[in-house]
Amino acid sequence: MAVDSAPGAGKPLTLTFISSSTPAETQSGKSLRWVDSAQRVRKERARKTKGRAASDSPTSSNPPDSASSDDATSPSSDDSASEFGGVVMPYRYGVTIHPALNEASNAQTRRLFSHFSEIIAGHMVVLDSFSFSNGYRDVILPLAQQDENLAQAVSVVSAFHLGQRDPRLQRIAEAGHQAIVQKLRRDSLQLSPEQLFNPYILATILVLLVGETITGADNYTYLLEMLNCLTQYPDWISMLPPSLKDFFLQQIKMFQLFGVPLANESKGLQVLTGPEAYLDFMAYPELPPHSEHFTNMETIRSAIFDACSIYRRRAESSLTDDESIHLVEQLRLKVLNLDSTTKGAHALVWTYFIAAAESILPEHREFFAGRLFITMIARLGLDPDNGKV
Repeated sequence: MAVDSAPGAGKPLTLTFISSSTPAETQSGKSLRWVDSAQRVRKERARKTKGRAASDSPTSSNPPDSASSDDATSPSSDDSASEFGGVVMPYRYGVTIHPALNEASNAQTRRLFSHFSEIIAGHMVVLDSFSFSNGYRDVILPLAQQDENLAQAVSVVSAFHLGQRDPRLQRIAEAGHQAIVQKLRRDSLQLSPEQLFNPYILATILVLLVGETITGADNYTYLLEMLNCLTQYPDWISMLPPSLKDFFLQQIKMFQLFGVPLANESKGLQVLTGPEAYLDFMAYPELPPHSEHFTNMETIRSAIFDACSIYRRRAESSLTDDESIHLVEQLRLKVLNLDSTTKGAHALVWTYFIAAAESILPEHREFFAGRLFITMIARLGLDPDNGKV
């Protein structure tokens, strides 16, 4: 590893990573390194003690723009701050690091990261507890502390969520969101495949898609297409460490399952022909069969399958009114005992939407529209009685 400049010297730290093994000719320079979470915490504590006065100085609420289109990917450094654990990352090239979150980050940025960890991350997985890994907390946030563009995406999504009660944050989030999307568009045209296909851009797209589910903005289809484009070249994903690869693949499939059918009917039919292949995000093998969570997860999974079947048959024009009413009633009975407080019930947003759209009987539409409203309100942190925070 060659170091071209020292941290804090006023210019980006440039590191060159060299493979410790003898790689294939087409993969020269690739290596893996483990960033230990305990080591990160010790370093972070030492920095906080040494530079506590500097920690409180005001800085921009958003990290500066990440590496330009001429830069390669921005991997982690042992000197970057991390409160959220360690990750294994593959490296191929000499790269420029722009630390995104450190002791100089202001209170606003740290507040937004904390909100993402404590609130948003929990809504993006089916079950969130100390017993299960949450990739948005354990993978996305450590990566976001190493890459400015991803860090800004995390801040923007948190600002959108908090913007329900603070219009100023809403305006800041909208501007930041557009800036990130524009940079992604620019990079998609200017970067080489080796630079474009990297975990940071993939993580940024996933985080922005999370934001789209909060705001209902109009970039969802574009981001979904970009996500699908990245998956057309799976080799680079397969080289990721298992923890990253598994999380990314689960989330890619989740957004494809719920997003593609709403964006493109013909492609949606292809996805929903075999929905079981897209439900890895619901896999919790640690759950004991006798637990309440296990039973609820089986019910949620079955309800999603039912909604997929309804979508397929409606798209294929093979559903009579009587059959439609019967299928919707079956689905209603299946989810009847799952309310908004049931762990994992927030995974039924798409299911409720499909059922409400398919409902012929007013009582069915009222039931599923009501479930959809309550679930979305809970995700936004609003009061279900008046729609306000």
